[in-house]
Amino acid sequence: MILEAIILGLSSGAYCCMYCGPVLVPFLAGRENCGHKRNARLTATFLAARLAMYFALGAVFAGLGLLARPFMDPVMARRLSYWAYLFCGIFLLANSLGGSFPWGTKEHGGCKCPALKRAANDWIAAALTGLSVGLHICPPLWTAMARSFFERQSFLGAFYFVFFYVGTLPYFVPLLGIPFFTKICAPLKQIARIAQLLMAVYFLFFMGVLPIIFN
Repeated sequence: MILEAIILGLSSGAYCCMYCGPVLVPFLAGRENCGHKRNARLTATFLAARLAMYFALGAVFAGLGLLARPFMDPVMARRLSYWAYLFCGIFLLANSLGGSFPWGTKEHGGCKCPALKRAANDWIAAALTGLSVGLHICPPLWTAMARSFFERQSFLGAFYFVFFYVGTLPYFVPLLGIPFFTKICAPLKQIARIAQLLMAVYFLFFMGVLPIIFN
């Protein structure tokens, strides 16, 4: 069972990176004084929040009887993705405007709006964006949910799901090297901050608001 779960996770890891990479790379690269330990903790916070959302969705879907289906309704998956992009865009934008861009925290003392500055906390942003990205459902994840929530012993079901998640983690190992590159090339931080702001606007309006309204 463990081997099956890990292989299933490995098979879908590239799919996970497709959604998580555009969020995590600019976010991590644009942090102030983000050494290897802090970078690893922020990444872990994001990934733990994503796992928590997977468990929450699994519980909800199991309660509604949706996991009894052999496949996920593509319309429901698409609508969940719209909301994932919407929330992720909001949280990235709050973090960007409240903390990392365009103020330049050392030179200008950071954002002048106390409420926005509090909302821009890196740890909160990592957790909330992780929860948001967790709304993206891929077919292997649907399979893992069905296997884990319909396992005869609930403990074994959760065990299966955790090892599925472990199988996706190797794809995120390169993120741990981000502080190395930002230290040897300082302009990368400013580029990452601009990229985060642009990505937030794109997620919020073009991948979230507009599809929700017109689809």
